[in-house]
Amino acid sequence: MSDGGTSAKRLDYLLLTGIAWTAVLRWPAHAISWIATGVAARILAPADYGVVSMAMIVIGLVRMVEDFGLDAVLVQDRTIVGEPQARLAGLVMCIGAFLCLLFVALAYPVAAFFGEPLVAPALMCLSLLCIADALQVVPRAGLQRAMKFARLAWLQFLQVTVTQGVLVAGALLGWGIWALVVGALCGALAATLLLFAWHPYAVAWPREIARLSAPLLQGWRVLASRIAYYAYSSADQLVVGKLLGKDALGAYSFATALSTTVSGEISATVTRVVPGIFSEVQKDPDALKRYFLVLTELLAYLSLPVSVGVALTADYLVRIVLGPQWDAVVAPLRILCVYSAYYTTQILFGPILTWTGRFRANMWCSIVAGVTLPAAFLAGARFGLEGVAWAWAIGLVVTVLLLGWALHGVDAELASRIMGPQQVSDAILLDLAIRNDGVLATFDKRIEHLLTPGSPHRDRLEVIPIAPPL
Repeated sequence: MSDGGTSAKRLDYLLLTGIAWTAVLRWPAHAISWIATGVAARILAPADYGVVSMAMIVIGLVRMVEDFGLDAVLVQDRTIVGEPQARLAGLVMCIGAFLCLLFVALAYPVAAFFGEPLVAPALMCLSLLCIADALQVVPRAGLQRAMKFARLAWLQFLQVTVTQGVLVAGALLGWGIWALVVGALCGALAATLLLFAWHPYAVAWPREIARLSAPLLQGWRVLASRIAYYAYSSADQLVVGKLLGKDALGAYSFATALSTTVSGEISATVTRVVPGIFSEVQKDPDALKRYFLVLTELLAYLSLPVSVGVALTADYLVRIVLGPQWDAVVAPLRILCVYSAYYTTQILFGPILTWTGRFRANMWCSIVAGVTLPAAFLAGARFGLEGVAWAWAIGLVVTVLLLGWALHGVDAELASRIMGPQQVSDAILLDLAIRNDGVLATFDKRIEHLLTPGSPHRDRLEVIPIAPPL
């Protein structure tokens, strides 16, 4: 039985059906999106897409952090119910409303920055997405908690279908940029209304914020993790564009897309059901280990052949799909396939930290990657696109190995838990004592948790009791 009382067979069923529903509806949604985009692109002008893209640059950056990480906290911490949940819902809505008003106030300055007047009204309208996102936080978390994966899959399908349907209709009616804007708003509205129907919830004014300090602190850590992820995941293109030029960036962008499109879709299909499953079994180590290994093995079986196949046929693939003028894509594509193969096999480490409540650990892992990977890109750029691609392949491995080295030699239990800087420093000191046949004496009782019961290294640790003050 899991923490929430769900049997193992029931969890297995929910996991398999969740992956199935996500896969069955995800690919048709993509097909609808591609077809609708193709139809609209033949009618709308490139300038229409350009104006909306200018507005979405600003909106997109804020949408990544607008919920303050509370979407993840609500899924992980199943004790947040009733009044605390209602106050958090109210807080998220206040943040969404504030951001909406902020974008309205900044619309004309942003339009002036781009030198395009139409950006202002487009940004004002698209700012309503902040409110829609805020309204969706609690019900989406509730569906994940309840492991209603089929409903989440249908929700995504509905939003894509409505968005693309309105886009095509608006394009045919001659709406111009408003076909894109109204399509996005209608899709968000449809999803919000369906979420309210499936998972109604209470909202309260966010008073007594101090009593919400625990989830807000965890939300801040989620937020820091996302910012660090955004920094290192976009740093490679920034470095290529700045140091190697626009032609190199164009080739590198295609190499990135071809190396990750299929494996990324496979990973996304699996990781959409992970939050609910990992959160449900977070206090059951055996079940958690089982699902982690099963899903990692599944990802490896599905993704590794794709990465190897693309790497081996890169020269033919590029010439068939893109044409011979894109031969510069081949070399970085092969290297990025190596990165993609490795990344897929460790993609669940972040989720298992997040959905078991180790938000601080995940934050520090992201920060380490956020520092080391951009530095690796800068160094790799000296050797061209291949150097930047190898920076991904080697930099990510080195980052993981550095953390693993800090935890090496203590116990297998510890190797499965990447913790904060204090625990990592304790682990390093204990590791040095073990390696040098010495004893570590410490006042910190928490270091005992670095060793499992019955560990052969217990004699290498001496915790000195601190006498209470007189």
